[in-house]
Amino acid sequence: MLSFINTNNLWLIAIALVVAFFSSVASFRLATDLWFNKPDHAKLWLWIGVAVTTLGAWFIHAVCVYTVDGKPVMVLLTTSLCITSLILVTLIISMLDLFLRSSKSSSPHSRENLSQMAMVDTLTQLPNRRALMQHLDAATRRSERTGATVAIAFIDIDNFKQINDSLGHQVGDEVLKEVSKKLIAAVRGCDEIARIGGDEFVALIEEVKSEEDCVTIVERMVSSIREVSIANHSDWNVTASIGVAVFPRDGHIDALMSAADAAMYRAKKDGKNQFRFFDAEIALASDQLLETQHDLKHALANDELRLHYQIKIDSVTREPVGAEALLRWEHPVKGLLTPSIFMPAAERFGLSYAISNWVLEECCRTLHRLNFQHIPFSISVNLSNQQLRNSNLVSDIKDMLKRFSLPSNCIMFEITESAALKNQKLFNAQLQRFKEAGISIAIDDFGTQPSSLAYLQSLEISELKLDPVFISNIDKNHKTRGIIQAVIALAHVLELNVVAEGVETEDQRRILTELGCDQMQGFLISRPVPEEQLIRLLKKLSIQLESSSEFIDDLKNI
Repeated sequence: MLSFINTNNLWLIAIALVVAFFSSVASFRLATDLWFNKPDHAKLWLWIGVAVTTLGAWFIHAVCVYTVDGKPVMVLLTTSLCITSLILVTLIISMLDLFLRSSKSSSPHSRENLSQMAMVDTLTQLPNRRALMQHLDAATRRSERTGATVAIAFIDIDNFKQINDSLGHQVGDEVLKEVSKKLIAAVRGCDEIARIGGDEFVALIEEVKSEEDCVTIVERMVSSIREVSIANHSDWNVTASIGVAVFPRDGHIDALMSAADAAMYRAKKDGKNQFRFFDAEIALASDQLLETQHDLKHALANDELRLHYQIKIDSVTREPVGAEALLRWEHPVKGLLTPSIFMPAAERFGLSYAISNWVLEECCRTLHRLNFQHIPFSISVNLSNQQLRNSNLVSDIKDMLKRFSLPSNCIMFEITESAALKNQKLFNAQLQRFKEAGISIAIDDFGTQPSSLAYLQSLEISELKLDPVFISNIDKNHKTRGIIQAVIALAHVLELNVVAEGVETEDQRRILTELGCDQMQGFLISRPVPEEQLIRLLKKLSIQLESSSEFIDDLKNI
C-alpha cells in the first residue's frame, strides 16, 4: 500500500512516535505543574520540554531515513507528517491538562479553601483584618441582643521597627510568631486574636461582665509579651502598648477601632509597655490630632510652613558661624505654631517625612541665596526618626545639594541623643554613609540620657549640643558647672565641637567661654528669625565686632 516504506520496519516509526510523544508530554506536564508551585523552576523545565520535543523530532527523522527506501522527498514528507502530529498532540494534551486543573481549582472545595486563606494571616495563621471585622460585626450584634459588653484591645509591639532594622526581618517575623502564641495563651477560649498588619494585633474580648474582667485579661497580655525572648539577642526586650475600647460605650465598629487605636497611642506616649482605656481625655486629644492632620495637609498644599533660623556664634571671636533651622507653622487661625504642637500628629499620620523633605529643600534654597550674595554660611537641620530609617537618605541629600550647587560642608544634621541610643545599629550605619559623603552630624540634647559618655568614642560625629537644662543652672549650681566642664573636656579629647544651647544671660555666656565651650546659641545671642532677617543680620555683622555687649545689642536691634 505504501510502496516507499519498508513494511518490515514500519513498527520503528510507531515506536519513535510513541517515545517522542510520551517524553514530550511528560516534560511539558512537569513544567505546567511546577508553574503553579515553583515558577522559577518551571521556566527551566519548559525549556527542557522544548529540548525533549526537538530530540524526539530528530529521532523520528532518523527512523524515517532508515525506514523509507531511499526517496528523499518521501523521507521529508513522512518526517514532517510525524513531527506535526507529535507537536499537535503534545500541545492538545498539555492544554487539556491545564484546563482540567483549572477547573479543579475552581471547584467548590477549592474556592472554599481560597476563601479560608483570604481570612488568615499567612505568617502567624491568626485571623486577619477581614476576618476580625466579620467577627467584630457578629459580636456587636450579639451584644445588642443580649446586652453583654464587648471590648477590643489594640496591641502594638513597642519599637518593632528597631528590631526589624537592627536584627533583620527574619528575626522580626519570629518575634511576631512568638507574640501571637503568647497572646492566644493569655486570652480565654471565647476570645479572638487577630493580626491586622505589621506589628499590630487586635484582641476581641466577649462576655465581659465588668471592666475589671477586661483589665485582668489585658494585664495578662502585657505580661505575656514581656516573656517573649529573641534567640541569641538576650539584650532585647519585647514589650507592647495596648489600647482598650468598649462596646457600646465607645461607639460602633469603626469608631470602636479608632478609639482603641487612640488609647494605644496614649499608652505609648505615657511610656509604653502598658495599657490604657479609651476615655474623654483621649477622645479630645484624638479629635485634636485628626483636626491637626487635616490642617497639616492643607498647610503643605498652601505653603503655610516656615523656617526660622537661630544664630550660632563662636565663643571667643563672637562671630556668627552658622544657624539652626527651626520649623514653624503659620496657622491661619492659631498663629505661629512650634513643632511640639503639630509634629506628633505628623508622625502618627505619616506626614513627617514630607515635612522633613520640605525643611531640607528650604534650607538648601536659603543657603543658595546666601552663596549668591557671597555670604559663606552653614545651617544645621534636625533629622527625624523616620528620615533616619531611610536607607537612601544620604543619596537623597547629595542629590538635593547637587541641585542647588552646594558643597557638603555647608549643612549639618542634628539627631537627638535619645533617637541615637534607641537606634544605635541603624544610626551607626547612617553615620558611615554621612562620613563617606563628607556631611557632618551633631548629637542634639546631649546629657539627657543615661550612659551618654560610653558610646561617644565609637560614633563618627562632629559636634555635641549641650541640652539647655544644664545651661540654665550653670551660673547657680557648681555641680552643673563641673559636669559641663567634664563633658567639654571629654568632647575635646574626642575632637568634637561643643555647642551650648539655651544661652540667655551674660553670666552663662562668660562661664561657658571660660570652660572652653566652642560655640553657643540662645536668646542672648538671637531669637529665631525668618530668612530675610537672617540675611540682613549677617550682612550687618560681616565685620568682626570686638565688644560682646555691642555684638549682642546689635543682634537684638535687628
